[in-house]
Amino acid sequence: MGADIFTPGAQELIYGRKMMLTLEGYAGNSTIICGNLGGKPIPGFKTHKIITISGQKILITSIIDQKLEKKAIHGLKVKDPLASLNRILKIPHDLAIVVFHFSDKRARSLLEQTQGIDIAILGTQRGTMIKDKIVNGALLVKNNNHGKTMGYLDWDFTTKTATDNKLLQINKDTYAADKTAAALVDKHEKWLREHYIKLEKEKVENASTKETKTPYVGNTECVGCHPQIAASWKKTRHANAFATLQKKCKEYCPDCLPCHSTGSYAHDKKGFSSPATTPHLFNVQCEECHGAAQEHIKKPDQPYGNTINAGVCILCHTTNTDPDFSFPEDKKLIAH
Repeated sequence: MGADIFTPGAQELIYGRKMMLTLEGYAGNSTIICGNLGGKPIPGFKTHKIITISGQKILITSIIDQKLEKKAIHGLKVKDPLASLNRILKIPHDLAIVVFHFSDKRARSLLEQTQGIDIAILGTQRGTMIKDKIVNGALLVKNNNHGKTMGYLDWDFTTKTATDNKLLQINKDTYAADKTAAALVDKHEKWLREHYIKLEKEKVENASTKETKTPYVGNTECVGCHPQIAASWKKTRHANAFATLQKKCKEYCPDCLPCHSTGSYAHDKKGFSSPATTPHLFNVQCEECHGAAQEHIKKPDQPYGNTINAGVCILCHTTNTDPDFSFPEDKKLIAH
């Protein structure tokens, strides 16, 4: 795609060392950079890169959160980010750019402990920044908006400030798709789906996963006492949330499933974990809003049901995925 630098993050850790070993063959003229990836060296990977433009040395590196190591397989390790970063920043440079594969909160914490970073890019945290953020002298930027935007930044080396920092909207009306890149994306999506299906098959074959326990019982347990409410729910888009993934061949995608299922572990709940282990929790069911019903079924005369507020909804109806979402108005669509 013509990029000068590629910085592997959480997804590459998930796919593991075997997949990472193939990256060098695809890199072309790009440099693969990660400043704190430990374990056995991977061919083609560098800790940083220096680009010289008009005599100015631009130091570029990327850092992975150690918390992501738990996702890693095949012996991949993540070294201490602060120590790795401080070591790289000692290299002579005029401008330091660091890509952080961290959450917004953890990236800010690391920036507070580091001196000398000019531009910090959040490579993992989804969303965009409306206003410039300065943290310990570093300009913090974020434009990971599901591929809908591209960040653009002009830098003044004299004042060491950004003179122009904006987001370009990327859509089919303003930028025609590159056929070669589109073919690569389609190929990747096909491979990715097969990869997830294989993982689910392995879970089914593992007898222990069939005994997955969860306090979420599923809508079939609710309809007996609440037939009218269940009938009302079936008329909503929530009832067909999983079907929309199937139409797009995304029904095994872990990035999509949390918002098309009930009580997802990805949302710090103890309901849906995977298609193989908790198929009774497909779609956005009653318990997504009201909470796990296991205890309620045992004692139906006891108070039950979370208070429905905007916080329940914006886990999925974010400004990126549903920019027109209005809690007061959209709540009417599911009222019962």
